[in-house]
Amino acid sequence: MKRSRAFRAIAYLSLLLATGGLLIPPLSAGQQQADKLVDGPGSDLVKAKCTLCHDIGNIVRIRQSREEWQDTLKVMIRRGAPITPADETIIVEYLTKHYGK
Repeated sequence: MKRSRAFRAIAYLSLLLATGGLLIPPLSAGQQQADKLVDGPGSDLVKAKCTLCHDIGNIVRIRQSREEWQDTLKVMIRRGAPITPADETIIVEYLTKHYGK
């Protein structure tokens, strides 16, 4: 007897719900770290200033040169990010060191 695609989908979803999602593989260490910043001087400042508008995951996936990070911060400041010149220096240094090209 042929089972319809809808029947198979419902059966799979029922199994998934019954097992509490055990069929979904756990996140790898790299995936788990995607939403965490590397600890270090400047990480708290990046969390405080950059996550006002951006998810940490978006920040850590970007790989930019020092000049690109500087340009990015200048754009954010023009858009209203509350970043002082002293903050900017620390943030660019941190991002370049940990999330540079």
